[in-house]
Amino acid sequence: KLAHVLGVHRNMLCHYMKNYSLECKYTDITDPDLDHLLAEFKKRRPESGVRYIIGFLWMHGLRVQ
Repeated sequence: KLAHVLGVHRNMLCHYMKNYSLECKYTDITDPDLDHLLAEFKKRRPESGVRYIIGFLWMHGLRVQ
């Protein structure tokens, strides 16, 4: 959202953040917790791909690598 507000591509924003030693934080979540969350998602939407899964995680406030 920040890149959109600033009118730049998100990759450019990340580049500038690295240049100025700013970090993108990822959510601290254990592998079993993430596995459980993804298993629940796949039960509801078994045909969904990676992009839908990432959107699902972001919608729940989770940022993962």
